[in-house]
Amino acid sequence: PGHPIDGVSLARVLRDPSQRFERPLYWRMNHRGQRALRQGDWKYLQVDGNEYLFDLTVDERERANLARREPGRLARMRDDWQAWEATVPPIPHDAG
Repeated sequence: PGHPIDGVSLARVLRDPSQRFERPLYWRMNHRGQRALRQGDWKYLQVDGNEYLFDLTVDERERANLARREPGRLARMRDDWQAWEATVPPIPHDAG
């Protein structure tokens, strides 16, 4: 009750992939400590303590980690994810 709902419907984008969704998308999972942020064409991902950064316009399969080439972008996206995470309740320990 102390946290506002931050979700929105993605139905429009799922029905028509040509539609753009401009709002950043944040998510997290207990499994392997996963956290992720999609901002525009960029995706920040952390799994098992390892950080990844992908430019999805040229790498939709997420194979080329650009974290070392783009340390500023990586830091900004990490900071944005952490700021978002501070606004939502913790994940229950029994959640996946």
